[in-house]
Amino acid sequence: MNIKIYSFKQESEEMMMKQGGMLLSGRTILGLCLVVIGLLTFAYGGVEFGFGLSLGFQSFLIGGLICILLGLLAMPGVAVAIKLVVLALTVISILLYIHSMPDLEILLQLIADVAVIGFGAFLAALLLRK
Repeated sequence: MNIKIYSFKQESEEMMMKQGGMLLSGRTILGLCLVVIGLLTFAYGGVEFGFGLSLGFQSFLIGGLICILLGLLAMPGVAVAIKLVVLALTVISILLYIHSMPDLEILLQLIADVAVIGFGAFLAALLLRK
């Protein structure tokens, strides 16, 4: 005697597979929300400080790029090339921000450069391994 137990999770997974994959999984929704938050952060910084190289705008730019990067890393269907481009933009903006600070000693800037470039290289290696 076969008794089939109804499972909403199993049925929803079967429906998603028929529709072409995990279209709106939890990770995808989280990633989209983070990307939108990053874009709004970037836009708010531009409205508040003007789009330029001021330290105020750069802090919003870096925060927005980090949110966008985390959102893209959370989404399963995004191409690795897009993730690498956003990672490179984020690392370059952080380095520009570090070197734009007027009162930061050169040795501290170099130490921060090593940490940022090392973390960026680590994430790039993880992305390229997949």
